[in-house]
Amino acid sequence: MHRFFVKVVLSGIFGISYCWAQQFQAGQWRNFTDMKSVRSVVFDSNRVLAATGGGLFAYEPTSGTFDRWTNSENLSSNDLTALMVDGAHRVWIGSSGGAIDVFDQSSNGWESIQDIAGSNRPQKSIHGFLAKGDTVYVVSDFGISVFLASRWEFGDTYASFGFSTLPSVTAMAVTGSQIFVGTDQGVAVAALSSANLSAPTSWTIYSTSQGLPAGSISSMATCHDTVLVGTPSGIYFFDGNSFQLLGGTSGRQVAAIVSTSNGFSYVSNSGGVFTVQSSSAVNGPVEVVASANSHVATSLAVASDVSGVAVGTSDDGVALWNGSVWTYAAPNGPGSNSFINLAVTTEGILWAGTGIDGGGHGFYRYDPSQATDRQWKNFTTANQPLMGSNDYYKVSLGDNGDVWISSWGYGVVKIVADTIQRKINGRSQPSFAPTIVPSKSTDPIFVVVGNAVVDASGDTWFDNYWATNGNYLATLINDSTFAYTRCTAIPCSGTFTSMVIDQNGTKWIANSEPTKKYPTGLYYYNENLSVAGTENTAGWGTLTTSDGLPNNTVLSLAVDQDNNVWVGTDLGVSIITDPQNPRGSIISSFPLREQSIQAIAVDGLNDKWIGTKEGVFVVNSDGTQLLNQYTVNNTGGKLVDNDVRSIAIDQQRGIAYFGTGNGLSSLEISAVQPLQSYATLQFGPNPYTLPNTEPLIIRNIVANSTVKILSVNGTLVAEFSAQGGGRAFWDGRDRRGNYVQTGIYFVVAYADNGNQVANGKVAVVRK
Repeated sequence: MHRFFVKVVLSGIFGISYCWAQQFQAGQWRNFTDMKSVRSVVFDSNRVLAATGGGLFAYEPTSGTFDRWTNSENLSSNDLTALMVDGAHRVWIGSSGGAIDVFDQSSNGWESIQDIAGSNRPQKSIHGFLAKGDTVYVVSDFGISVFLASRWEFGDTYASFGFSTLPSVTAMAVTGSQIFVGTDQGVAVAALSSANLSAPTSWTIYSTSQGLPAGSISSMATCHDTVLVGTPSGIYFFDGNSFQLLGGTSGRQVAAIVSTSNGFSYVSNSGGVFTVQSSSAVNGPVEVVASANSHVATSLAVASDVSGVAVGTSDDGVALWNGSVWTYAAPNGPGSNSFINLAVTTEGILWAGTGIDGGGHGFYRYDPSQATDRQWKNFTTANQPLMGSNDYYKVSLGDNGDVWISSWGYGVVKIVADTIQRKINGRSQPSFAPTIVPSKSTDPIFVVVGNAVVDASGDTWFDNYWATNGNYLATLINDSTFAYTRCTAIPCSGTFTSMVIDQNGTKWIANSEPTKKYPTGLYYYNENLSVAGTENTAGWGTLTTSDGLPNNTVLSLAVDQDNNVWVGTDLGVSIITDPQNPRGSIISSFPLREQSIQAIAVDGLNDKWIGTKEGVFVVNSDGTQLLNQYTVNNTGGKLVDNDVRSIAIDQQRGIAYFGTGNGLSSLEISAVQPLQSYATLQFGPNPYTLPNTEPLIIRNIVANSTVKILSVNGTLVAEFSAQGGGRAFWDGRDRRGNYVQTGIYFVVAYADNGNQVANGKVAVVRK
């Protein structure tokens, strides 16, 4: 049969069109973060650089374009706190964990300095850099560290300044003969010529007795060799003996001071307004440059020719002053770094929920097919008043590509074509019942909705959390009418927020969220009374530790390709292998014991991706083997946080998304959902170079397929079964185990039934 099949394929093979260019990179990480919270900003030629809570970005005002870097693109951390461009055009980047990254713009090379991050200091955030010739002073929580750039190593660290207790160091400045260190207890001053700056006796302490106000020093700068100190109550300058309040700055909460070519500038905050002011001399008049409402300033940069002003803000990126108006710049991205629930549509569009109980930031949409400045769309009450609240926490896929986003207190909204089409709450028609405890709500009808799940009939089921009338399940029929289901035949807690439906139509319902745990067990419901033991309970049942669950707090659920129900609890996973007889079919996954199972996703190979507080675990189809584990440490920070709250897999494209409270990570994976019928085969890389440590990836494979590699004259070169998950892999060797020669090779794939066939061609380059 196979020989006849090959002849048929060859007879028409040259009439096929092929896909050549697409590259697939299994194992590639990407991170997605909010970059609107700016901690430090600098000018660099015609660009503005900003260190943020979500990484680094560069903005070119003339073209309006952005470049961005996260810890999936060379950074050691996304939580950045300090920034400097030195005289050699190297960009110095400091993080909250003490890591320092240096980008050499002349060579496009990166260097990572981990000495401070790897130290045993409990607090080691980098607060600033100061370059003087070959020396770079690094300001960290515990002191000043001297880095010698020519030798690329640290010298001394100054941490003992003579304060009664160890201070938290915040800033520094250097004049021609002295070094000044700002702390939360005052200022320490020493002569640069001191023989041993590591000794406390080399330093003189200045605090409230010498004119400084109480509180932490926010920043320091120099003006014509006079040191200026920013504080929460104004700017103070050093007169050689003590500190004096700078006229016109009394009561100003100074965020940053910078030296300029003709004096100094500073930015201060007051009542939700930031103001930039400047002066050419310590005793000279202070000029107001500009003010802005509704923003909090964190940092300041002034162009070397004083032609531009950039202010880092806490929530809206960089504010740029052009002499007449402010403009705000931040890369298109998510509205925050909170990703507590995820779902991916068949089109590859990711949706994310953000939080509950006042901790939400609305919800987001990520569409990788859009231009980079439109990939993210953020839905908040500011731009979508219909939402009523930003506490949207649960994402569900409806039918026909629709998406449901559930809120904590304000019902659920339906998204159609990237737009909120409708909202269902306690006042709509149809409506949900309010929750029992309407806390933290100004709306008397406080409605919490969990998942929306579509059954085999096309009806959508919702769980109505703690409904006051006991209607814990609501079924939307014909998109217009609710049928309600009460849980009265058995004791029900009603704290339902997550639900899945198995192939038998049974609804499996979880009772907890990671921040709201109720140890009441797993609930299930089948209206046809087809589950064993539910004939006399109106179709309802429950499972607890007495039935074999490792824990009664159920956090996550999934139904796999074999119709097994996976139950994630606070102490491991249970697998229900016979959903029609759940009490007699509960087994445990040994590799996942004792873990808090916050998310479960099933890939195209039926392997399970498990989100925990200790990273991501990947186990095989029956949960008996640990296939992989991803943590912040073993991925080099590519996974943004070990506390993984949600996982979603783009089954068509082979991308796993991991949602955390500190951003979103994605990983390209080999396993994708097999096609139901063949489309054009795709290859990557094409051309394929040999020898190669990575296999050729053949994509768009139907399940249970065989792959043949043929030469241009029809000779069979290799034959093998597709490895599964919608892809096959060829190592470039023939049937004898030898690498093939340079040339064009035809790839033929066919399903086992022989009725589904696809083919393509790949170029091989043998070096």
